Order: sequence, then C-alpha cells, then structure tokens
Amino acid sequence: MTFERGAKAAPQAARPGFPEGAPPVDGNPRSPREAWIDTLRGIGIVAVATGHVVSGPALVAAIFLFHMPLFFLIGGWLHRTDERPGDYFRSRAFALLLPYGCYLAILWPLELLAAFPDQAWTGAWLIHALVKPMLLGGPLLKGYAAVFWFVTCYFLTQQLIHHLLRNYSPRTCAFILAAMLAAAYGQAVLMPHVWLPWSVHTVLFAAPIYFIGHCVRGQDLRRLIAPWPLWLAAGAGALALAVLQPGNTLDMKYAGYGVPLLTLAGSLIVTGLLARFALLLHKVRLGAAVVLAAGLSSLGRASMTIMFLHQPVQLALWKLFAVAAEAPRIAAALLLPYLLHQGLERLAIGRRLFLGRRAPPTPWWLRATDGGGRL
Repeated sequence: MTFERGAKAAPQAARPGFPEGAPPVDGNPRSPREAWIDTLRGIGIVAVATGHVVSGPALVAAIFLFHMPLFFLIGGWLHRTDERPGDYFRSRAFALLLPYGCYLAILWPLELLAAFPDQAWTGAWLIHALVKPMLLGGPLLKGYAAVFWFVTCYFLTQQLIHHLLRNYSPRTCAFILAAMLAAAYGQAVLMPHVWLPWSVHTVLFAAPIYFIGHCVRGQDLRRLIAPWPLWLAAGAGALALAVLQPGNTLDMKYAGYGVPLLTLAGSLIVTGLLARFALLLHKVRLGAAVVLAAGLSSLGRASMTIMFLHQPVQLALWKLFAVAAEAPRIAAALLLPYLLHQGLERLAIGRRLFLGRRAPPTPWWLRATDGGGRL
C-alpha cells in the first residue's frame, strides 16, 4: 500500500483465522497472530539468552549475527499503519515503556547492590550510578539491565517507521532509510564511542532492518526463501564469515555493525532461514516437531518478559550461587521468566505494569494455529 504525504492510512483487516485480540508478544494488540511467528520469536529469545551465557567466541559471534536483527525484522513484518500517530504513541508507550520503567526501577538498584556491595550510597554517587543510567539508558545499562537498550531503541524505531509509512511513499521511505543506514555506518567508523540516550544512535541501523521486514509483509515466505540449497549455502557462508572474521559480526548496542552491507546481508539470510524453519515446524506433524514448535511458541509469547529477566536470573546463578555450568543457567534464564510471565498474565496489575497489557490473555483454543507463511 502506498501512502503519500498527508494521506490517511486505510484500516487493515486481520486475516481470517487470526483473532484480533490474541495476546501479543510485542505488546501490540493489532498484530496479526500466526503461530509460526511466535515460534520464530521463541528461537530468537533462546538465542538471546544463550548468547549472554556461553563463553565460546565462535558461538557468540554466530548468535550475535542475527539475534537482535531478528526481532526488528519481526516487528516490521507485523507493523500496521492504520493507527493514528497519537494513539500509536500511547499504545506503544504503554506496551513497552511502562514495563521498561517498572523492571528498571527494580533491577538497576539490585545491579548496583550486587556490583558494589561495599559502596556508600552518597548523593553524588547515587546521581552518577543510579539516576544517570536510569534516565539515559542505552550503553550505560549493564549487568542485570544489559539488554534494556533494545526496548527504547525498538520503541523509537517503531515511532519513526510509523511516521514515515503514514506520510511518505515506499520509495521515499526507502531513500530516507538508506541514508540512515549510511549514517549508521559512518558513525560506527568515525565516531564509534559516541552514543545518545535511549540508544537513539542505534535507530539509524535498526530502522532500515525494521523497514525491510515491513517490505516483506504479505509475501509468501516459502517462495521467497527458495531454493533451499542456495539459501542454506548462503546462510552457512554468513555464519562462517562471522566466526572466522572478527570484524564481520554485529553488536548493535555498541554500534558494531560489521562489514558494511555484507554483515547485514548475512544477518538477513540467517534470519530468513530461521523463519523458514519455523514455518516448517508448523507443517510437519511429527511428534517431535509438534512439541518443539509448541515449546518455542510458548517462549515466543513470553519473549519480552524473558528479554527483561534472563540476565538477572543467569547472573545471579553464576555470581551468587556459583553455578558456572552454562546449560543450567540457560535453562533457568528461559524457564523462570517464562513461569513469572504466566503468573503476571493472571493478575490485572501484573499485566498492566510488567506486560503492558490491559486485556486478559486469550484462551489457548482461540489462538491461531495456522502455519501458513503469508503475512
């Protein structure tokens, strides 16, 4: 759909079979619900938790190549332009920034207590160590809150893309976002240590990825990601380059964007393969595939809660309980936030403050089960 400047977006109807009110993992009640997208989110959040626990540089490099771009791409695939800007801002702030603030208010003081157990909490130190990071966010947040940069960056990216899509033609949007991508690479090379509050600088790189995801909306991914042998070879090559070439991987939080265009292309290819794998899981009716798809989908629906809480869980196990083994920490980092998410869904105050939702969860029998590959 093309929008000229000042044009009002036409309402976009949900696809038949995908109820409008199903519980959103991105906090957006207007996202079309397709089961394979929850599965893809589940794959992404498993990668995020694993990437923050494992110590092997090769595995970390491979995971970092795709795990954050995957979420921006999904956001673009699900983005709808029918909501008015003011309403969209309020709904997104409620869904993302309210949980962000609530979790940050709890976890950042705990991070300081864990990191500086003998520190006297004087006024000057509180302003420097407590207030400043909580207000500015981004790279200042570490440890328990290390991934919180993503939430503000994601929110700002959504607002920018929503404005562009409602006011400019797709071609104009593409030119603007191409210029932003060039600016992101320029900033990473010329001013790598310059950062802005709430990771505004990372929006330069995240927004083009989000827009690419939106451009794919409505495509049949089973045809788009074909033929299989070429995609598999390209994906293997992208992962091999990320492992073997230290400069060819992504670290979006610190503006590490790899080799211009090449690293981004590898990230898109790997994410496309994972999307095709998620689709395949919902087409194969074998017991193991059904169980795996169901488990990943469950994690995907709780992905934001896991995003907020996996770091404090795994770091507490490591530093407070001397659990050095990686597998138990990964399992706990996924399972404990997931269980908390289930509890929060059943409490009105929990849904509002920590999930950014007003409505109770949709019963499982009303959720979408179609494994189709069209958005």
